[in-house]
Amino acid sequence: MYPRHPQSSGLSMHGSSRPRGWTLIPPPPLFALPLVAGLFLHGHFPLVHVSDSLTDLLRWPGIGLIAVGVAHILSSAALFARSRTTIVPHRRASVIVQRGAYRWTRNPMYLGLALIYVGVSALFAALWPLLLLPLPVLVMNCRVIPMEERQMAEAFGADYGAYTARVRRWL
Repeated sequence: MYPRHPQSSGLSMHGSSRPRGWTLIPPPPLFALPLVAGLFLHGHFPLVHVSDSLTDLLRWPGIGLIAVGVAHILSSAALFARSRTTIVPHRRASVIVQRGAYRWTRNPMYLGLALIYVGVSALFAALWPLLLLPLPVLVMNCRVIPMEERQMAEAFGADYGAYTARVRRWL
């Protein structure tokens, strides 16, 4: 197994690879809850008034971001299916998927969720959801992803260490 360096990888030497707390909640609801809350706040307490022309202008980038996010998620899920490994965050993987978007990000499905989130915010020209976006990103970055990384390090040792050395966590 490769040595873990908490200061460089974000992993805790005392962290557990077993799911607990936030890591038991599937990532889509972790993103959906603050998005829905932000849209609710936007509908009832808008921070800014966006003109109809700006709303129309934001519609197409929003649709584009949603499409790219969905493509990331579906193509990544297909790679996992072809590799016969799980996409469930707290289950043990059978292989390290390194094709497709996994060549440049270790978390394209989570990146896809974030892109969909930003796309929906743009589609509704809503600022509140964007202000809440750090919440799911922090939970993912501080709880879910480190747990997954510990599991992968335990399962694949030096091979996973080499992968993390060449591919970034997000971008």
